Amino acid sequence: MTEEKSLKRKILRDRRGISKVYTSLAFLLLVFSILILLLLTFFNYNFAVQEQIRIEHERSQEKIIISGLELNYTGQTYVSSIIVNNTGTIGVRIRGIYVTNSTKTTLICDPSTYMDTQIEPQEHLPIYFPNEVPFEPNAKITVATERGVKTKEYEGPLVFGPPKPQSKYDPTRLYIGPLMLQFDAFWYRKTLQNGTLDLTDPWHPGWSIPKAFGYCAWNITVMNIDDRNITINRFSSFTAVPNDSPSSQLTWYLEPTNQQSLTQFLAVNQTRNIIYIWSTPKSIPEEGGTDSATKMTLPECTCMVFLTFFGVFHEHDGNLTTYAQTIPFEAAITVT
Repeated sequence: MTEEKSLKRKILRDRRGISKVYTSLAFLLLVFSILILLLLTFFNYNFAVQEQIRIEHERSQEKIIISGLELNYTGQTYVSSIIVNNTGTIGVRIRGIYVTNSTKTTLICDPSTYMDTQIEPQEHLPIYFPNEVPFEPNAKITVATERGVKTKEYEGPLVFGPPKPQSKYDPTRLYIGPLMLQFDAFWYRKTLQNGTLDLTDPWHPGWSIPKAFGYCAWNITVMNIDDRNITINRFSSFTAVPNDSPSSQLTWYLEPTNQQSLTQFLAVNQTRNIIYIWSTPKSIPEEGGTDSATKMTLPECTCMVFLTFFGVFHEHDGNLTTYAQTIPFEAAITVT
């Protein structure tokens, strides 16, 4: 009996010893698992950091510019393609093209889905739009690469060229560049939706206009004080920008005096009236198309006014050079 009890005590001691061994092994396994997890986390974090550093380094070497824009004409003027130059030191892939006008920013396309948009350093690539995009001189085109580098340019200067520095004039005169504005000769008038001037409504002084005035035209007076004649085209515009909400701006486009070429001629030292009516640049006659006047839809507000001119200078040797300019009014108009 005594031997049996002694044997049982021995078995219990052996079991407790084995239990301690298993506990120690389990603890060591847990410690090693935690260490391995920490090492994996560290290596993953280090890899992610290195990858981000690599991407940022590559981004710093990217540089693209929009160097050109092509149009087509199908009753209305559309942007058919743009040319993107890679001026950086690393290859880029174009992944997004956006257009921002007075009201919104629109994704036009991801051109990599239908063409190869890889551009090697110091190379250029024409990118064609899959859909018709209306040409708006004051709209901005943004191009984005796969790494998120962006470049922006206004459509007007891409077609007509950037504004060029003009000759110096007497600083006491009221002018900006080759055109002098007469701010005391500035009017608006009611029109029909088709742009016809309302014969029952006279010209009103332009510094204050009722908020519900409807379709209307603007009339400004300018003098060409350059030593070259100027021809402006149908993309020239009059834009009212509310001080409190610039995104609500309204634009009126030129009513050309020459209905065949859709231009207006401004002779040297001659004072001329320029009228703005249309909601989009006037349609080319042989292409057809329906033109509509711009309607005054702004609420009560105060607006800055910007005049944008596009056209050509008639050089003395008979050549033509591009003319593009934006002129801000020195005072605001009030919508009452």
